[in-house]
Amino acid sequence: MAARLLALQAGVRRACRPAFQPPARRTSSIALLSLLSLVTGCSTSSPFPPRQTLHVVLVPADRLDWLRKDYLRDSKALEPLLRAFRRLQPRVDVQMTLLQQDTLTETLRARSSRGLGPDLLLLRSPQAVSLMQKELIDTLPARDPSVQRLLQLVEPSDLQRVSTPQGIAGLPVFGEFTLACYDRRRLKQPPTNLAELLAVAASGRSVGLSVDPTGLWWTAGPLGAEEAMTTIVLGDAAATAPSAATTAKQREALVRWLTWLRQAVLQSRIEIASGPQELTLGLESGQFAWAPCFSPTLMRLDRTMGRHLGVATLPSGPAGPASPFFTSRVWTLGRDSTPEQRRLALQLAALSLDPLIQRQLMVLGHALLPANRFVPIPVASSSRLATLATAEQQFRQSSSSLLQTPFSLDRLQRMLPRVEAVITDVMVGLYTPQQGADALLALPQGSARER
Repeated sequence: MAARLLALQAGVRRACRPAFQPPARRTSSIALLSLLSLVTGCSTSSPFPPRQTLHVVLVPADRLDWLRKDYLRDSKALEPLLRAFRRLQPRVDVQMTLLQQDTLTETLRARSSRGLGPDLLLLRSPQAVSLMQKELIDTLPARDPSVQRLLQLVEPSDLQRVSTPQGIAGLPVFGEFTLACYDRRRLKQPPTNLAELLAVAASGRSVGLSVDPTGLWWTAGPLGAEEAMTTIVLGDAAATAPSAATTAKQREALVRWLTWLRQAVLQSRIEIASGPQELTLGLESGQFAWAPCFSPTLMRLDRTMGRHLGVATLPSGPAGPASPFFTSRVWTLGRDSTPEQRRLALQLAALSLDPLIQRQLMVLGHALLPANRFVPIPVASSSRLATLATAEQQFRQSSSSLLQTPFSLDRLQRMLPRVEAVITDVMVGLYTPQQGADALLALPQGSARER
């Protein structure tokens, strides 16, 4: 009799181990498993809980879609984070997927309609704000004491750019910047100001620029036009018409900037590329001796150029330091997670701000800056990281309202083609700098609500 009871108990234990783990999001499947556990006498407090799956989506910027293969390879920079998370949660599988920015909204809507949206997304702050406005992601639970402690670690200006009246769109993880890249075989020392940059071109060595934010807008700061351009692109935060004196000052700064751009492109050795891809390929092929580069491209350039790649801060000008383009990469929360998946998603996001993990992310790629403001950058051990730190200081010391302004990808996508068209017309001579400044100021700025 005792033997039969032992055999029966063993059979029940085997029945308690499902042959497969259904998707965690299917609520009906979870309810069915719970019912089966009651019927068979299985305990829900098993020492071997079922495996969980955490669905994570990585989203490169649209103008970096050409880096798709490199982005998948470079996503290994997250491996220190994933290894640490696996040690904490050995029964959780993290599935990472790469989605294109231009189709992300439609993809999320389609998946969410079936309750299959991701648990976490790693993307840039403007897109996080845009998805929050469209109610395709959840805001951070900012009232949670543990989340509040986490937010205190983040650089305040980084947090400000994802904070809106609706809530906090995402948790900043690291920052990306525009830098200067050059070919050491053709330049012994990089130019430190705009005059030296023009001298490089005058000496017969090609310089690459592009009209997009990462390739050209850094020149606005050295020529005093950064504040005017920020207002034009992002809108007037006060939602009020600027005074006549403010408009006159902005116009003067824009004319000065556009005049320099027009004079620069008249030099035969300054070439205007179509965007980051052409600038990167130009550096790799030796076409350009110097070009601005966005930090996400550095790991690729390291592979293709090796020791010939030089990295420096961008040149300054008469009005001050360069105004490098900056964006934060942030974690955002999907809307279809179970309570357990949400808990795990927040745990993974929180772990990414751990000082050791932040340092490993920096050192592994030498292309990212930590969002945790209490993590020191090892500038003494790496000239690359020292350059990144200087670029960050340039941005944070700027008086631009870009530091404090949360803005959506939708706003950028509406304004950038118009702004870039005007700048291009000035550079090719269709507009005078004065006409270009008037055209930029005439663009509809909108208000904070439209951002």
